[in-house]
Amino acid sequence: MPGPSLLDALRRRLAAAPGAPFAHVVQGGRTEVLTNAALAAGAARWAGLLAADGCRPGETVILMLRHEPALYTAFLGAMMAGCVPAFLPFPTPKQDARLFWQGHDALLRRIRAACVVTYPENAATLRAMIPDLPYRLRILGEEASAPPLARWHEGGGGEIALLQHSSGTTGLRKGVALSHAAILTQVEAHAAAIGFEAGDVVASWLPLYHDMGLVACFLLPLLKDGAVVSLDAFEWVARPGMLPAAIAAHRARWCWLPNFAFEYLARMHRPEERHDLSSLRAFINCSEVCRTESFDRFAAAYADCGVTPAQLQCCYAMAETVFAVTQTPPGSPAPRLLLSAAALASGEARTAAPGEAAKSLLSVGQPIDGLSVRILDARGRPLPEGAVGEVAVRGDCVFSGWQGEPEASAAAFTEGWYRTGDLGVLVGGELYITGRRKEVIILNGRTLYAPDLEAIAHEVPGVHPGRVVALGLPNPASGSEDLVLLAETPLTDGAARRDLQRALRAAIEAATGLSGAIAALRPPGWLVKTTSGKLSRAQNLAKYLAEAA
Repeated sequence: MPGPSLLDALRRRLAAAPGAPFAHVVQGGRTEVLTNAALAAGAARWAGLLAADGCRPGETVILMLRHEPALYTAFLGAMMAGCVPAFLPFPTPKQDARLFWQGHDALLRRIRAACVVTYPENAATLRAMIPDLPYRLRILGEEASAPPLARWHEGGGGEIALLQHSSGTTGLRKGVALSHAAILTQVEAHAAAIGFEAGDVVASWLPLYHDMGLVACFLLPLLKDGAVVSLDAFEWVARPGMLPAAIAAHRARWCWLPNFAFEYLARMHRPEERHDLSSLRAFINCSEVCRTESFDRFAAAYADCGVTPAQLQCCYAMAETVFAVTQTPPGSPAPRLLLSAAALASGEARTAAPGEAAKSLLSVGQPIDGLSVRILDARGRPLPEGAVGEVAVRGDCVFSGWQGEPEASAAAFTEGWYRTGDLGVLVGGELYITGRRKEVIILNGRTLYAPDLEAIAHEVPGVHPGRVVALGLPNPASGSEDLVLLAETPLTDGAARRDLQRALRAAIEAATGLSGAIAALRPPGWLVKTTSGKLSRAQNLAKYLAEAA
């Protein structure tokens, strides 16, 4: 007998309340309601189309679609047919089409995709660029005339349910194959940790090709009898007020956001746009280093909308554990530490003395049920509480390795513990993330974190908001690294640009005491982003070095 399946939740919802809404899909000023019955019917048509097309159970079906209801129906339809669905980003006009499709073709071949569901123009581009496609192409709309699959796939338990790709901020995206059992275990534990209840509504603009959007804002409400108000990410960026408006209109209870979104919402908030946000149990900060100053600015900006510090929570999550590893409990403010900056740079978490340079850290909570966290040194040995090292995770929902990358997978584990690449410290049972190992820059023996340096640069007038990357380049002459700040700016006047470069160097020196930073200014749109909207360190470093060659 197969074990429990993600589709069991859809069967339950369909039997109990076929007319109840699962998703309110907002786009272009319109809201399309996807009921449980419509969700199941649309998925069954997709399943019928894929099965008729020859897609066999266990084969991977890639979805490259814009923001629309088909994201949900095609995903579950692939699962109904026994296939393994996976979201990949839809190309944007700003991307180089040839580079985009060639890169994704390489990925699709590596994961041995059987089928890609997309639009006619994308299919035409793929066929023109890559004549020997080893995977089939299905076009959105073809499912409308397909007879629905009468018998849903009966698999579950340890069978692979979906393929999730990491966002690749520091390297190439990797595929994470997740079983039904792992997802169900993870969602159950995370829902218990936050107190998610049947009928709760999630408000989100997060893309479904990112683990936070997929798990927290699609699978969790699906499996726990909730609903989602789904906004288009591109529309939200242009009109950030859409999110608080959606929360107020639907009395949403949950909203997951990366740290930059708290900053963006605070900066773009207009006092005349007052929406009642008191229904929110929590705004949950996740996927980036959670910053106290971001929470403070957000709380101040939305205080007149009913936002309180107790609503601002943190989560530490990754695709390799399905999603959440740790979570701060809603109802009280997330714990904070004010640590000695000098001690932290040397690998120790010590409370800052009066007058001493300090760094404020937010707790990302304690491990959820079924997961354990420890801190390791560079040799993989456990460190005591209060020591900074690499965060390692072990538990029932931790993946076994990246698809098609056995060597990298083996290297990521030490005695059964997955080494995340993130740096952190445990204090009082709470996990505090200090940065990523690949984001560490060593300058003259001092350990600095790229996100901290970028936060400093963001405050300098003339820098395009949110468009700075700090990189460490090895300097053989000094035996250390050089700090390079790649910053976008709209400034074109030579004198103004030189002033900005001096201001950036001065800001870094004032904050760190280190001089000699290289301020490399670039025009708007120069920096490369990952599929999840983060700035890619690996690709921007390569682009910078290619220009310098």
